[in-house]
Amino acid sequence: MTTARSRLRVAASHAVYLVVAHLVCLAALAGVCLRALRHRELRAFVAGRFGRLPPGPVPPNPIWIHAVSVGEVKAARALVAELRRARADVPLVLSTGTPTGFETARGLFPELYVFPAPCDLPWVVARALSRLAPRLIVLLELEVWPTWMRLADAAGVPQVIVNGRMSAKSYRAYRRLRWWLPEFDRLTLVAAQDEIVAERLADLGVPRERLTVTGNLKHDLIAEAPRERVELLRAALGLDDGRPVFVAGSTHDGEDGPAVAAWRAAGGAEAAHLLLVPRHLERVPAIGRLLDRLGVAYVLRSATSGSRPAGSVLLVDSMGELEALFGLADVVFLGGTLVPVGGHNVLEPAVAGCALLVGPHTETCRREARLLAEAGGLLTVRDEVGLGREVSRLLADRQAAREMGARARRAASGLRGAAAADVRLLSDAGLLGQPVLERCVPIG
Repeated sequence: MTTARSRLRVAASHAVYLVVAHLVCLAALAGVCLRALRHRELRAFVAGRFGRLPPGPVPPNPIWIHAVSVGEVKAARALVAELRRARADVPLVLSTGTPTGFETARGLFPELYVFPAPCDLPWVVARALSRLAPRLIVLLELEVWPTWMRLADAAGVPQVIVNGRMSAKSYRAYRRLRWWLPEFDRLTLVAAQDEIVAERLADLGVPRERLTVTGNLKHDLIAEAPRERVELLRAALGLDDGRPVFVAGSTHDGEDGPAVAAWRAAGGAEAAHLLLVPRHLERVPAIGRLLDRLGVAYVLRSATSGSRPAGSVLLVDSMGELEALFGLADVVFLGGTLVPVGGHNVLEPAVAGCALLVGPHTETCRREARLLAEAGGLLTVRDEVGLGREVSRLLADRQAAREMGARARRAASGLRGAAAADVRLLSDAGLLGQPVLERCVPIG
């Protein structure tokens, strides 16, 4: 699947790119050297990125799945599960580009050969391809690297993108370079998350006959927290007195104050419990100071053991509980939307059956937010005043909140199926049973 560009243009663009890539890699290596000297795990990860892959049995001619970091690694769970169901006889390996992604992958996929992704230098990529001899490379979202693409292409290894996504900012950057790098027409297939991404990739050089919209893998992973866990948490947090629960989840700086104001506008502690769940735990002390200035009593989640002072806000300073906290909520305000962050995963509270409120900034979840809004499961508020008005209405009318949450759940459930569609696309294209390749890769 070679590029349609002229040989002269390919040679010139790759020559310039290789100079830049070596300089960038050297600068990055210098930046982590001191830390790597103190941390053995980081040393091993950096060595892996430069071609020294970790020990362990490498299965013959695997499908090589690449997920750059934690989010993509988690999304790969749905794809891996579906590939196993479809072709249990085809081995899988997985690479990732960050230390946290690497540790996450080893925890989620203990049965797979997991390794650091090679830096995009010819001698590093060639060594990885030679050792792995993959039958297929599957890149999650849009992890494309020019040298990697060129050498895999030269070796006859098909390359596909699944869960393809591209922000408007990335599209503008790629468009300035579209006649040079990366060479998107080397891709065998692309499974895009939505039509907008597909159109952007077509404009950047992917032939339209190789583009398909299959949805978002992350939708396949969203599930309501087990009811037993939710009820245990309700009792542990002192939320079992019958009052409704208002959760302000994944909040950013500038959103905690409006959430508190909305809760107060709805009647405060007499009307509902308020759970503040910041996106980043390092903000907890600052939120505590804000609550003190506002004269609002609060208790940290880490200090809660079944009872709380009357009227106190619960400030969550723990990781990994937001999904279950959504299961407790009657009304949710999802952060990153009143301030220009772009929003977070609107489907998690939707699947839990929560009446969902967001601000105007939903750029990173626009499609999902639109679908939920069209189904009547999500409302967009413009500002703090609008948030207070809707929180007051929904907490006062719990039946309306329940109906809104039910509509959100139904709409979210209908978005699943991307993993099955991706695997079906690969199977129909004959990419899951490629012939065994020799363990040698041309470098030119």
